[in-house]
Amino acid sequence: MSRNAARLLLPVILFAVLQPTNADESVRSHPSIHAQVRLASWWFSRHAEKVAEIEAANDPKNDKKIDLLMVGDSITNNFDKGGPGERIWEQNFAPLNALNLGFGGDRTNHVLWRLEHLPALKTPPAAASLMIGTNNICWGSDQPRQAADGVQAVARKLNTMYPEMKILVLGVFPRRRNSDHPHRKQIIELNSYLPELLQDVPNVTYMDIGEKFLDENGFLSAEMMPDTTHPSEKGHEIWARAIVPALKKLMEKE
Repeated sequence: MSRNAARLLLPVILFAVLQPTNADESVRSHPSIHAQVRLASWWFSRHAEKVAEIEAANDPKNDKKIDLLMVGDSITNNFDKGGPGERIWEQNFAPLNALNLGFGGDRTNHVLWRLEHLPALKTPPAAASLMIGTNNICWGSDQPRQAADGVQAVARKLNTMYPEMKILVLGVFPRRRNSDHPHRKQIIELNSYLPELLQDVPNVTYMDIGEKFLDENGFLSAEMMPDTTHPSEKGHEIWARAIVPALKKLMEKE
């Protein structure tokens, strides 16, 4: 084949190779299931802190243990010191030897990157709690089904990391005051896909506690979530009360 002919054929070959087949077309159509880094210094600093916490747990000279992974975005991040959920964390999750893997603003693709770049715990955690996806939709670019695919991808990743670990996946918490807000509708749609998407992921339990934050008319009060997205201290308390018994049961050794 002449050089000119090869040059003409190359774009055709690349086009054929890069086009998705019918089998993987949906996989390539949105980013929520593909690991993606965030180029922010605070984000890398927080990730480094989590790496250090795992290294400390792996050091036989230390008595630090990590038995529970709390994975999510800013809503989980707010359990940290200085956040509205700090007291609730100390009372409910610190005794379970939990590691807070919530990062503000994260989407499912960012969580996938973080999980891929964590050192493995020498002693696998007994359980993980996962609540992620609100940033994929609402102000994000994903459709609810795409975000749900991302939640499934993160659950699969956690199972791949620690096959015996039990995983509690929470439905995305409600946002905005009224039930007819477009963001609330997107979240309801996202959550509707999760039971079916998660049923084939080993060791996964799905729980939707969103109604616990709402009144009988579906209204989300400022007392529960002051900015219509992040729980108050009371909201964190309701969250903990709803899931800690389930987590303790999942963490029991058979």
